[in-house]
Amino acid sequence: MPRRPVPQRRVIFIGVEGPSERAFVQWLRSICDEAGLHIHLLVNTGSGGDSLNVVEEAARRLGKLSGRREIKGRLVLLDADRIVQDLNAGRDAVAAARRYEFRIVLLTPNLEGLLLRLHPGREQTKPQAQSTERELRRYWPDYRKPPELRQLKRRFRLRDLRRAAEHDEHIRTLLRILDL
Repeated sequence: MPRRPVPQRRVIFIGVEGPSERAFVQWLRSICDEAGLHIHLLVNTGSGGDSLNVVEEAARRLGKLSGRREIKGRLVLLDADRIVQDLNAGRDAVAAARRYEFRIVLLTPNLEGLLLRLHPGREQTKPQAQSTERELRRYWPDYRKPPELRQLKRRFRLRDLRRAAEHDEHIRTLLRILDL
């Protein structure tokens, strides 16, 4: 019996700041798998620092992959609160992302703020960056940073992300890029 060709996965490269965002992308990957999508999310975890460092490290990693894989999408997840700080310090991650042809997905004000908004009834919450982790723990008392993939999988579903996306254009963009 002849073998049917296995459909090739669409590769989307995502640059992130650190382990917390990496766990979030791993959770997104599991959601894509559950939805039956043929997508591979290739994540590059930066070494922290400012948003410009995240973009530049992602660009270097992507450059090393050049020619080895066909990349269908280029994203960077950046904390919205850091963008303003970085601009004030003369470091423009948005301009760099454009130069390297990355789509920016802002996490408002940061990843913990997004995780807070994934909880039912909190979708429109606009916490201050310095209080997001404390506020998140009111709804998720055993939250630890960085979260583990299994914790995210137990806590959230695609419906939670879609509900939050109704109030967040960047998350809507992310869902559109992933075909979710």
